[in-house]
Amino acid sequence: MSFVLWKPCYCIGDSKIDNQHRSLVSLLNFLYDRVQAACPKRLIDRVLMELVRYAEEHFQDEEDLMERIGFPELEHHRREHERLLMEVFAFKEKFDHGFATKMELLHFLRDWLINHVIDEDLKIRRYL
Repeated sequence: MSFVLWKPCYCIGDSKIDNQHRSLVSLLNFLYDRVQAACPKRLIDRVLMELVRYAEEHFQDEEDLMERIGFPELEHHRREHERLLMEVFAFKEKFDHGFATKMELLHFLRDWLINHVIDEDLKIRRYL
């Protein structure tokens, strides 16, 4: 069973960005599977850092798309991406120091991803 289910309503209408969103969901589900399998923390850290690296790449691609289409909220969206990454690193710090559990980390990441797609990324759809 998947931790996060991809729903067609998450699509913004750009195949590259939509595929990246699906990949982020897959990475999060992979991380969930590793947690469920009780993998050592170092392996979970490696998957988490891969997810963050991919998110950074995705954010850049998304910002490039918004620039190409003249998305009026580009600067706000850029700041939102920066804020999201800072939140992830802050939460990872809590996790690394034992102030958050693996499941709390997973729930945080799921909410972070889905809420960003629904609250921010879907705004792009009307400009495509």
